[in-house]
Amino acid sequence: MVPRLPTVIILVLALLTPPVLPNKYNAEAADQESIRNLVVKTWADKLGGELWNFGEHVTRRQEVQESYKTATVEPRKGAELLEDIAKDIENMMLNKISAVKRIMDAAQNMAMSAPEEFTGDYTYVNAKQLVNPGSAEAFPTNGYAYSNGNGNGETITPAMSDKPQEMVLTANKHFFNIPVNTSYSAVHVPTNVYDGAPEVMRAIKWSQDLDRIFIHNYRADPFLSWQYFGSSSGFMRQFPAMQWKQEPVDLYDCRTRSWYIEAAASPKDVLILVDNSGSMTGMRREIARHVVNNILDTLGNNDFVNILTFADDVAEVVPCFKETLVQANLANIRELKVAMEDMETNSIANFSLALTRAFDILQLYRGARLGACCNQAIMLITDGVPYNFKEIFEEYNWRSLQPEGFMPVRVFTYLIGREVADVREVKWMACANKGYYVHLSTLAEVREQVLHYVPVMARPLVLGRVDHPIIWTPVYADVT
Repeated sequence: MVPRLPTVIILVLALLTPPVLPNKYNAEAADQESIRNLVVKTWADKLGGELWNFGEHVTRRQEVQESYKTATVEPRKGAELLEDIAKDIENMMLNKISAVKRIMDAAQNMAMSAPEEFTGDYTYVNAKQLVNPGSAEAFPTNGYAYSNGNGNGETITPAMSDKPQEMVLTANKHFFNIPVNTSYSAVHVPTNVYDGAPEVMRAIKWSQDLDRIFIHNYRADPFLSWQYFGSSSGFMRQFPAMQWKQEPVDLYDCRTRSWYIEAAASPKDVLILVDNSGSMTGMRREIARHVVNNILDTLGNNDFVNILTFADDVAEVVPCFKETLVQANLANIRELKVAMEDMETNSIANFSLALTRAFDILQLYRGARLGACCNQAIMLITDGVPYNFKEIFEEYNWRSLQPEGFMPVRVFTYLIGREVADVREVKWMACANKGYYVHLSTLAEVREQVLHYVPVMARPLVLGRVDHPIIWTPVYADVT
């Protein structure tokens, strides 16, 4: 054992001790390091010089400096500057308001004078099919089949031309160099809307006369850009005409955009009641979640919302939103949508407890002047109700009626399920409380049916006829 010890020690020392190189190798390594540093420094100097020359060219620094040599300083009163700025902003806003009012007045007159029934063929400028004359770009046909609504499975072809429509489109700096035609407007029809339906075609036809209003607004206000007219039937007329990009798929619907929703309906407090009893499983659960998401998509920053699920008990889907309504901003909407993904179904639905809880929250906000301080609504999503709960509505929504018949809360009901036989009670709940009833059996029809609540919430504005408030929405990006 003793003779092996020196061997082990020598081996360890050999591994831990760095090799000693001759002096000539150290000198060569130092020279290479010096060369690398010199090369990097040369690169840096050259790059810095190029950037400086490029900056001189782009910013025209010398020209700017020369121009300031002849500049003079004049005293100006700050109050006068602010007053001038305020007048300029006011004039700009008034020009925009005047343009909107001209479109509104013309649209009302055209809609009132248009024939009640649409007859004959009519081809409109379809934004999805526009191409420049002689363009090699091939637009495919839309390829959609539409049900004729009689339940026999027969399909019909869209009445409108699905072939490319030629129109001269020229790049315009005023519209961010997008190829447009400032002599016409173009129509966008959502994928889920049949453009051959009589009510859609009637509105598209009479709204064509809005082109002269669009052109007048564009010429009168050099700072005006895009102009839109959104119809409750689903289509949107846009000026100037331009190609509508459909990549990868066209999911745009103007009725879900903030500018349409906020102009079509007043600010509102919305409580969504979702039945999560044992019968709401499978496809019914998926449809219910889809209904909630589509309702949330129609809300804006001026609205306040919360979601309550109910079975034998009532609970907020987001625990920290307990007993409250939250502003329908992007962050809160995202939280509510994520929470709906985890909804579980069990037990038996207690409608009395859910409706009472909802009315209590809305009554609290109404009395304290919290939330939107305007319209209030309950959205009930269920696969059936045992009876109409008339006593609850009498206590919360009818006893407080004003002489004019005012109801503080509108009730909208969404009945889910293809095989539901008795719809009388759930339909009565909506109709007796100035709401709207919808029966849903497939995911495909959810968006179109959910949007029916918007014109109902807009009825007070429509009945006003004369007093149409101007709504200013947040910045709207030109993206889909």
